[in-house]
Amino acid sequence: MLKWILLLTLGLLAVPSFALPPLTPYQATYKTTYKLGFNIDVEAERALSQNSNGEWVLDFRAQNWFARIQQTSTFLLDPDTEFKPLLYRRYQRVFGKTKEQQVIFHWDQHRVTNDIDNKPWKMDIPPGTQDLLSYQLKLRYNLLENPKQKQFQYPVADGGKIKYFTFRVVGEEILQTPMGKLNTIKLESLRHSKMDVEHLVWLAKDWDNLLLRIEPVRRKDKEEPVILVKAMLAGEKVKGF
Repeated sequence: MLKWILLLTLGLLAVPSFALPPLTPYQATYKTTYKLGFNIDVEAERALSQNSNGEWVLDFRAQNWFARIQQTSTFLLDPDTEFKPLLYRRYQRVFGKTKEQQVIFHWDQHRVTNDIDNKPWKMDIPPGTQDLLSYQLKLRYNLLENPKQKQFQYPVADGGKIKYFTFRVVGEEILQTPMGKLNTIKLESLRHSKMDVEHLVWLAKDWDNLLLRIEPVRRKDKEEPVILVKAMLAGEKVKGF
């Protein structure tokens, strides 16, 4: 469940540096189904907001009777590095078992501190490294600024390793959603160890490339598509035509 947060891939093109458009706060609700011999509906909330000190916070929360997961990315927008993560936190409680993780970015040292269940260690990071939430937002805005680019790759600090997440643009299509028909950009996420497609991803072209749907290509028993059911973007309700 919620594997769609981790769209791991390997790619060929690094993302060039260019100025990003202003970020837009939003709130979004997603739904999926988890199979454990019977169907369990899972609802998740995502929100992007800005603090009074200028820091941005991307928050993800999902909860039901057997699990609770929360992820938070705190980051800055830097003129040179664009998205500059400061702190990533993850809390997970599944069937009573708890796991906590945080990644602290030390940009003056080009290092991060990984801390899982109070067991910290440090590692070096390349320029432009993202966390497990910030790269998803960076992809949306990179597509806005460079719509002709066909492939995007992001180094991500996760679990004491640098993993490379790559997305390939397939094209545009109209997608039927709970909010009506929407113009979308369709992408493929590629497995980090092989150049094969792991997920299909749809972004709302007319709504700041908001994530609409993630669908596993090799659908496993427990993995169903994740679908956006409602959202507010800068106070405006997302709707189709």
